[in-house]
Amino acid sequence: MHPFLVSTLVVAATWDAWRWYVERVWAEPEEAAALALTIVFLAVLAVVRPPASRAPQPIPLAPVAILLVGYAASYAVLPPIMRAAVAVATTLFCIHVAALRERPPIAFWGQVALALPVLPSLQFTLGYPMRVVSAALTTALLQAHGVMVARQGTFLVWHGEMVQFDAPCSGVNMLWAGLLLALMGCVLLRLPALKVMLAVGLSVTLAIAGNVLRAASLFYVEAGLLPDAPGWWHDGIGIMAFTLSAAVTLWLLGRLRGREAVACTA
Repeated sequence: MHPFLVSTLVVAATWDAWRWYVERVWAEPEEAAALALTIVFLAVLAVVRPPASRAPQPIPLAPVAILLVGYAASYAVLPPIMRAAVAVATTLFCIHVAALRERPPIAFWGQVALALPVLPSLQFTLGYPMRVVSAALTTALLQAHGVMVARQGTFLVWHGEMVQFDAPCSGVNMLWAGLLLALMGCVLLRLPALKVMLAVGLSVTLAIAGNVLRAASLFYVEAGLLPDAPGWWHDGIGIMAFTLSAAVTLWLLGRLRGREAVACTA
């Protein structure tokens, strides 16, 4: 059976989970960005790294059947997002094998998890803790710059004025995007599990550091220390902070790949 036909049959078998997914992202299409990026990434990967054999690689039906049986057996028990997770994972597994004619590496499954509409859940569970951490680190950075600022919860206090770390300032979006980028790099380089874990840890650290740098820079704008700052600086500073974090992430992934190549040569 052709692998793309298997992918189509998997989508048909899990149609109810896909229906829920479409309804979930219909109101906020940006939540489907990760799934779209993953599919585009696989298509690009199939072009830039063509498989050695042009013959279609048969999809191992045993793991697909196990996932589908588990999906059917737990249909009445699992919440909709977990059913969607099984449907998306099984479908993308089939697409990966069909496009690249090889089984996906370990990092692929982390990328699949981020392909779900998980941002609202991440904001709910990680939003406040990350706001507190970012506020504390931003306070320390500003104090190192000589700015007499104090922290009260998720607020920065300066000259009797309070600057709030609201939900967009938590850095959850930057964390999600950074993790997606790191996992894509790990899939591209086919890094082993230990290096994937290291890359994920580095990505989380860089996301928090990038958000602190962004918040500290924006403090000068929000506190009126730069009264003539144009309005586009707010978005521009955020883009620059994420770009810097992404560039360092890619550089570190290259270093991890380089160490693996040296170890193999040795």
